[in-house]
Amino acid sequence: MTIYAKLISGNEIEKAPNNKGSIINFGKNENLMKKDGYKKVIQVEIPETDRQYEITYSEDDDYIYENISYLETEEEFQERISTGVKNAKIKELQEEINNIDLKRIRAICEPSVKDELTGETWLDYYNAQIISLRANIAELEEENDENQ
Repeated sequence: MTIYAKLISGNEIEKAPNNKGSIINFGKNENLMKKDGYKKVIQVEIPETDRQYEITYSEDDDYIYENISYLETEEEFQERISTGVKNAKIKELQEEINNIDLKRIRAICEPSVKDELTGETWLDYYNAQIISLRANIAELEEENDENQ
């Protein structure tokens, strides 16, 4: 969609109105907009990634140009994404611990042997799982701390 606007500042434009005074469909009449000082805006393609950016504007005699300024480097972006993935994994592991905790409560109330050969109880089994999950969480948190 073609946009016509006036440059207000490097960060702001004023888009042409649809109707102006008694002129209906002003925003569809290219000649009227140009006579009134509105210029065609050359838009940039918005990045599909979640990389943080801002749009600024510049102009010449005929056009207003959108410019993308990234607020973080590619490395900072990748680090932020990586940290988010690790935090999601930590949350998932903590939820798994909560689920196992419910099973441990049952194992305490109803003691029974899980493995007749080793004598391992269900409580021992669940405790071992939780120790492993907590070690995974500690490892992910340590990686996050190293990246900050």
